[in-house]
Amino acid sequence: MKRTFFIALLASVCIGHSAFAKEYQFKSQFKPSTVQWAKNVGTAKVAGMGIYREADGTMKTCAGQQITYYPYDPYIVEALQVKMRDIKKVKNFDPRMNEYAFTVSCDASGDFKLTNLPEGKWIFVMNIPVVKNKEDYSSYDHSSDLTNIAGQGNGIFYRIVNITAGKVNSVQLVQGDVEEH
Repeated sequence: MKRTFFIALLASVCIGHSAFAKEYQFKSQFKPSTVQWAKNVGTAKVAGMGIYREADGTMKTCAGQQITYYPYDPYIVEALQVKMRDIKKVKNFDPRMNEYAFTVSCDASGDFKLTNLPEGKWIFVMNIPVVKNKEDYSSYDHSSDLTNIAGQGNGIFYRIVNITAGKVNSVQLVQGDVEEH
């Protein structure tokens, strides 16, 4: 009888806690006019690669995966960090940012190429498999914030890169210690 009571009490506390959990509120605001330039045709080229480390230490490439890239915007970085922290309740998400999510495929070697990209600051995102265990290499890095050039967590690794027109820009999406590709 006591055990049934405690189980019921525990269940009601868990349900009550999830029902009253606070919603995350974005600190920044998405303004499409500040990233509209990203839809223009430019002369910049990108040669990139994606490598990540699985929980068992095995190195993998992004072969067969999509790399997503966005024009830099504090709101987009904050949205990535919300996803990295696995925050489910979000109060003021602006879905218009998805109109500025572009993708490119990784080839069999884990490389990707882009041409005709406009010059500017870009965010390149690689998804990495998440394995929940003690050595989860994709757990959220709390030192990452809006000022850092890279962050990772919850299956996401991103890097912020300044792309220059008229040249081939290198984008290295490398998670973990990698000696060679």
